[in-house]
Amino acid sequence: MSDKARVAVIGCGQIAKHLHVPDYAFCPQAEIVALCDVIPAKAKALAAQRAPEAKIYTDYKKLLREVKPDAVTVATPNYLHAPITIAALKAGCHVNVEKPMACSLAEAKRMLETAKKCKKLLNVNQSQRLFPPHVKAKEVIDSGIMGKILHLTAMFGHPGPESWSPTGKWFFKKKEARFGAMADLGVHKADLVRYLTGKEVAQVTGFFERLEKKRTDVEDNFVAALKFTDGTVGTLAASWTVKGMEANYLILHCVNGTLRIGELPGQPLVANLVNPECEIVFEVPEPATNEDESWGLDASGRFIRATLDLEEPYCPGEEGMKSLNVILAAEKSALTGKTVKL
Repeated sequence: MSDKARVAVIGCGQIAKHLHVPDYAFCPQAEIVALCDVIPAKAKALAAQRAPEAKIYTDYKKLLREVKPDAVTVATPNYLHAPITIAALKAGCHVNVEKPMACSLAEAKRMLETAKKCKKLLNVNQSQRLFPPHVKAKEVIDSGIMGKILHLTAMFGHPGPESWSPTGKWFFKKKEARFGAMADLGVHKADLVRYLTGKEVAQVTGFFERLEKKRTDVEDNFVAALKFTDGTVGTLAASWTVKGMEANYLILHCVNGTLRIGELPGQPLVANLVNPECEIVFEVPEPATNEDESWGLDASGRFIRATLDLEEPYCPGEEGMKSLNVILAAEKSALTGKTVKL
């Protein structure tokens, strides 16, 4: 028996290229045995770069049947997350599925039920939990130095997925993506807010619009007002129309001051404290970036070690479903014009 987990990646787009496949390639406990994409050239290119021995497939069902991997990453268009995850779980695989984990709560619940029945780990790749500024922010918040969180502002915006994934036409199709900017970007911050603060959203009021990307049937801007169970209030925004400079930040206004959190290199973690009045710039280590523009987050390595009970999963399925519920509630509010209670 191999001393490594035999892993497969289903969906070989940009997130597989920059995160999942490099992480597996650098993980001592993992061996990439198969890559699958409906465009075989994508899988072949990744195999040539990272896993020359991996088998190439265009049909995930055939892959699961023939290769029988121990673990699978699902990095496909959103509408395929649930069916592929459920099939992989039933085939005996642990699964790390891209965010948002599903297109509905009903799908998410079926995924969780299947994982429980099959006794397999279901993890959701809410990768912003792993970026160094966010890891450090979690330490600072949990230390209590900032005091109670009263108000927060979360924003994630860029020019749109066409700059990130030129062949990813599915981002702009509601049947395949389910949402626009909110599924692509907003769910990241919905999850990060919950993770860093330890608070759950109680009520949501949302607004969305298609302001610039007219050849789509999804929104390119989404804003939601949040009220948490403890009374904390805040805003969550996602945009595909941010020009010149990416917007990717979280600001926490607390009893003892304000904590400003940026994700990108060169954006420090800064706390402005009122008692004593001072500014503290917390040192944030750079990620151990791998070669070839990979992100070096070790997300897939963490997933594999969790399947081996060597550490806790960084975002178990239950957590992924709660963050999905926030953006679904925001959409319902935007469509009905009413505040939605979770």
